[in-house]
Amino acid sequence: MTDDNRRVHVAAEVALGDGSLQAAALLLDAGLLPDAASRAYYAAHHYARAALLTLGLEARSHQGLRSLFGQHLVKAGHVPAALSRALAHLQRDREDADYDRSFALDRSDAEALVASAREFVATVRGYLDRGGWLAPPAGSQ
Repeated sequence: MTDDNRRVHVAAEVALGDGSLQAAALLLDAGLLPDAASRAYYAAHHYARAALLTLGLEARSHQGLRSLFGQHLVKAGHVPAALSRALAHLQRDREDADYDRSFALDRSDAEALVASAREFVATVRGYLDRGGWLAPPAGSQ
């Protein structure tokens, strides 16, 4: 994958992550708490994918994403370890919200999940920005 190609894919993941974060906030405001939890996870998911793409890595599963993120971004010191924990927590609550009929999520829990996703996104966005990955590809303007 060329550098320009990676930039295009990073930008696509960032756009998906931003859309998911916006949807999480809207769903939270509408009181659709399980759906807000799901979209909060996917905001972090897409930003984690974007960060891994900067290293030429792509995960094949949600578990693989968490593993690669921890190994190549956290352990390498690119992002704080708290992000690995946040991603795992967001994923667990997303799975419960989507699949567990008895899962109960109150408003304050849903607000905390959306706030966690916002923090994850902001931190990974900083990593991407420092690396020059948020700039448009050369010749695209």
